[in-house]
Amino acid sequence: MTTRIWGAATDDDVLGHNRRLRADPLFDPTYRQLADMSGITEILVSKGTVEEISRGQLFTPGTQRAFIASDDAVFGLLRKYELHADSMGQTVSVFRDRKSAEAWLGL
Repeated sequence: MTTRIWGAATDDDVLGHNRRLRADPLFDPTYRQLADMSGITEILVSKGTVEEISRGQLFTPGTQRAFIASDDAVFGLLRKYELHADSMGQTVSVFRDRKSAEAWLGL
């Protein structure tokens, strides 16, 4: 499964994406996720949203999820998410480039 976020990333974007996935009958929570966030130009996501989505078990525990962030601020926010998510049993890793993320996912 591939997710791509670009432009200004907002709380509504992130929360809406998760709601749509939960409601999609074709969504499989065991699919590995590659989330490309290298196109984000502005971060408007609150710390509360980061914590909320890291607690939500959208994916099956142990399912690999790789996030790509080239911007330092986006990378830092995703690392916070990674730490919260890992403490909840999720398997998340943040990368600077797509090649490294794909290799970690075994793609």
